[in-house]
Amino acid sequence: MKKEIINLNPERKVTLTGYFIEDSAEYQQGMKKPIILVCPGGGYSFLSDREADPIALTFLAAGFHAAVLRYGINEYAVAPGPLRDIAGAVKYLRERADELMIDKDNVYVCGFSAGGHVAAQLGVFWNDAGRLPEYADEFEMIKPNGMILGYPVIDLKASATRLDIGAPVSMDIEKLEFGQIHPDMPREKIFKRYEGADNYLVDFEVAMNAYIFGGEYTEEQEDSYCLQNFVSADTPPAFIYHAAGDGLIYPSNSLDFASALNREGVDYELHIYSGGDHGLATADYITADNIMQYHEPSAKWLELAVNWVNHKSGFKKKVLSF
Repeated sequence: MKKEIINLNPERKVTLTGYFIEDSAEYQQGMKKPIILVCPGGGYSFLSDREADPIALTFLAAGFHAAVLRYGINEYAVAPGPLRDIAGAVKYLRERADELMIDKDNVYVCGFSAGGHVAAQLGVFWNDAGRLPEYADEFEMIKPNGMILGYPVIDLKASATRLDIGAPVSMDIEKLEFGQIHPDMPREKIFKRYEGADNYLVDFEVAMNAYIFGGEYTEEQEDSYCLQNFVSADTPPAFIYHAAGDGLIYPSNSLDFASALNREGVDYELHIYSGGDHGLATADYITADNIMQYHEPSAKWLELAVNWVNHKSGFKKKVLSF
């Protein structure tokens, strides 16, 4: 295995960490393999380690190449910046396909939460000349062959709006702490006071979306990145999983995306697991640092996703065709 860290865009602090299975006479020599490009989540304000290398290494163990894209966040999260980051990463991998033994016809994007929004953006916008004008003559170089989406942000109007972080209304709003406070979004639009409530309630939807639009935004801007509205027959197939108990990024995100794929005749596989919560990553003891991140039913998703890639790519059949 060869590990590489590539500075795709130093100005935007975008890196690609690649895990590539080197050719060997002890394998089926010369056989090119699918690659899974992983986009961790973090609400566009940070990148989750739990949704990065552990995921990539699991796919690596399944016989695929894997890479982790650390796309632009915080001031670099403004759309369409992250979309261009992932488009550039896919093109880079295809350009080096022969050297790295990548099957360029089986490049899959994988994302979690906000990273799912980044991955699904490429799925629906890969041939959008308005958002990606630099690829107008080579859209096929950036088109993913499939998407693996874990509890993805799809609908920017379907996230928690009344998140209780235990901040009493007696506190000074300027002293409240939360992991996602965009400097150009007024605090009173993030921290809400409701009649009869003892605590401030966080509008997570507003807090996250502020990063996508660089502060305050209009409903029209919000609609322009609600991805279920842009699914077409050109959208690649998808494997989607979500926990029904997700109280941060509602399961309707996955359900509505699957419904849109179904409407357009695009193949998909959807798993909604009873219970659970947000940010499950592998959903087992490997990535859980508290009991809420451990959910045995959801932990089946990785094995199913590997099977899905094997089915879509035909890779396992190639390996077994001695």
